[in-house]
Amino acid sequence: MNKITLKARGQQFEYSCAAEVTPLRAARDQFIPIPTGCIRGGCGMCKVKVLDGQYEQEVIRSHDALSDEEVANGYALACCMTAKSDLEIITVEDYEKVQKESSEIISGRN
Repeated sequence: MNKITLKARGQQFEYSCAAEVTPLRAARDQFIPIPTGCIRGGCGMCKVKVLDGQYEQEVIRSHDALSDEEVANGYALACCMTAKSDLEIITVEDYEKVQKESSEIISGRN
C-alpha cells in the first residue's frame, strides 16, 4: 500500500492506495472529493500535478486530455496512473491557483 497525499478543493487528504488501484479509484472508494469525468483517460478532469513520488502513467490516453509535454512536466491522469511509491499530488485547479497566488506575491514585492 502506498500513501497518497492529495491537495484538492483547497483541502489536503491522505489515503492508502494499493499498487494495482489508481489514485482516483482509491480516493473515490474512500469518499474523497476529486474531479472525475470519463474515468478512461479521455476527458482530463482528473489531471493532477505530481509533486513527489514515483508512478506509472498508462500510455493509452487522449492526447487532448494529457499531452506529451504535460507528461514530461510531471502531470498525470489520476484515472490512468498507478503509484509505485508514496505520492503527493495536487489537482490542476488547485495547482494553478497556488501558482497564481505565488506570482501575485512575487510581483507585489517588485
